[in-house]
Amino acid sequence: MKRKWFAGIMPKVAAAMLISAGLNSAQGKDLVIAQGIDVPGFDIHNHSTTAVEAVFVNLFDYLIMRDGKGELQPALATSWEQVSDTAMRFKLREGVLFHDGQELKAEDVKFSIERPALDKGLMQNSFYNTIKEVEVVNDREVIVHTKEPDPILLNRLSRIGSGIVPKHYVDKVGWTGFATKPIGTGPFRFVEWKRDDRVVMEAFDKHWRGRPAWDRLIHRTIPEDSTRVGELLSGGIDIATNIPSQDVERVKASGKAVTKPWPSFRVMTLFANMKEGSPLADPRVREAVDLAIDEKALIDTAMSGLGIPVRGAVAPGLSAVPMDLHNTSLYDPDKAVKLLAAAGYGPGQLSLKLQGPSGRYALDVEMMEVIAVMLETVGIKVEIEALEWSAYQSRVWEPNKIEGLALIGHSNSLQDGFHAVQRARCGYEFSKKTSWCDKRFDELVNLSAVTVDPKKRDEYLSEAFHRLTDSRSILFLFQVQNIIGINKAVDWEPSPDEQLWMFDAKPASN
Repeated sequence: MKRKWFAGIMPKVAAAMLISAGLNSAQGKDLVIAQGIDVPGFDIHNHSTTAVEAVFVNLFDYLIMRDGKGELQPALATSWEQVSDTAMRFKLREGVLFHDGQELKAEDVKFSIERPALDKGLMQNSFYNTIKEVEVVNDREVIVHTKEPDPILLNRLSRIGSGIVPKHYVDKVGWTGFATKPIGTGPFRFVEWKRDDRVVMEAFDKHWRGRPAWDRLIHRTIPEDSTRVGELLSGGIDIATNIPSQDVERVKASGKAVTKPWPSFRVMTLFANMKEGSPLADPRVREAVDLAIDEKALIDTAMSGLGIPVRGAVAPGLSAVPMDLHNTSLYDPDKAVKLLAAAGYGPGQLSLKLQGPSGRYALDVEMMEVIAVMLETVGIKVEIEALEWSAYQSRVWEPNKIEGLALIGHSNSLQDGFHAVQRARCGYEFSKKTSWCDKRFDELVNLSAVTVDPKKRDEYLSEAFHRLTDSRSILFLFQVQNIIGINKAVDWEPSPDEQLWMFDAKPASN
């Protein structure tokens, strides 16, 4: 009888031990996440990559934060009110501590928000330069003054670039020191950064929301898709971003992890070098390239059907974007050949370089390979240059050294149409990369930034979107539909802003 009971109970005991082991490695009190890229440093005002903010969001808090449904919720600010057309009052949460134990005060908020608003040399400046000043009323209250009415001020203050930092610490170590050893008020505190390898954080016991469920949060950098998947299945990591669609069944069959659709506001694009002397300065050539790309076939071939063709940076869930540009394509290879001939290029007479990152996006190199085949079909020779993300940023993207076409994916942390187009204004980041400049476009975008009437604002942005699309300075490919892999011992749901907010992650109940 005892032997029978022992034989019956042992499989259950073994299963329980395995579950416990899974929690101790997945929870273990360590939660390990892998992305394709590393952070460039921890200067929260001087970067522009969503995958970087996905790390930062665990270290820093905003005045306001979006929940999993995209709704604005109180964070470091407990309430806010519009006190005039150009002023909004924020009451700050009491008892919030920075990771060094110092208490958050209004001066820290003023310091943190005015820097990206006033320093034109920072990457985040164009998102915050509507702000004129932050007035300190007392230690627990500030008023944010804008130059003109700002219909999306709350969007700005709940996104990348508006994390609150301790003024006293930056005054002591400078931004160079801060960029390697940051301090915030987030649920995790900084421990270590091994460049191109990992960022290690530990739970902040005195966080105002309470203690996270995990002792340590580790963000690993693993550019290769296959390696990330292998690490997920071996238990080396608990969450893997950008799972290739062809690996979904492999993950499912493992019994150790699951895949989940990861809805995204991200749109994949090609930036065109329109500088004088470039073949792409000719609008006929740009249109030919646009018409040669079959977005639906690109999605089906490279992405296993995960994506929606677009002709603008539009996606459901974004405000003030023209959805007539969503789920549409102008594919016409015959017309592309005629346009090339009209521009003076016969078959094989035009050569273009296609540059892009390797490991930043799911199947990014495969995307470029499929695009190259499509362009070669209409007679354009293509040279592909795929670079690791940091090399791509430093050699091609940030120095504005696009040689022909450059692949990039842009998300929308403002979750508004203004974000999608504002950097294409003359002299701004996208304009510098493409050399496209359109005064009417600038006027429309600028009007949208100060117009509080939603209908009128939609009209301005719709015209701006269509002018940008028609310029073909940026060729829009498809809205991304990502896949994320999650260890079964972890209970967490991804959100379309692509943030890896791990305060909400819990050990799975069994």
